Amino acid sequence: MVYSRSNKKQRVRAKNNDAEFKLQCQIIEILKIILKKDVLFTAFPAGGGGLARGVKLKKMGLKPGWPDIQIIADGKYYGVEVKTPKGNLSPIQRNLHIALADIGCEVAVVRSVNEVMEVVNGWKLTRSRYRFRTEPVESGSPSDTP
Repeated sequence: MVYSRSNKKQRVRAKNNDAEFKLQCQIIEILKIILKKDVLFTAFPAGGGGLARGVKLKKMGLKPGWPDIQIIADGKYYGVEVKTPKGNLSPIQRNLHIALADIGCEVAVVRSVNEVMEVVNGWKLTRSRYRFRTEPVESGSPSDTP
């Protein structure tokens, strides 16, 4: 195989995307445990799939820059953008996050499981037994009362 600069950039991008994917999966597992029962969340994987998928998603109404994880609680929107320790927001992401904040939404960029725990604790979205906890929790039954 012949490697060029573009191939190297693609390999670096793929490695970064894989690290972000793994981190986001860890965050989702923690959110399943620590969020109050009446807090809803989802993630929309908008990246990957190439140009054809991007064109389809755009036609379907997807706007670029939305946070990776969407949380709704008490009628309010909270967005969590997942980045690796070296990852940066794109200008489109930065502008959309500012626009969301301007209309009263909460948006945070997190780079670790501990950071997301701190953020959702600050937003008062965690079950009482996990409040003020910033260390990762063991997977288990999230059946305690909010």
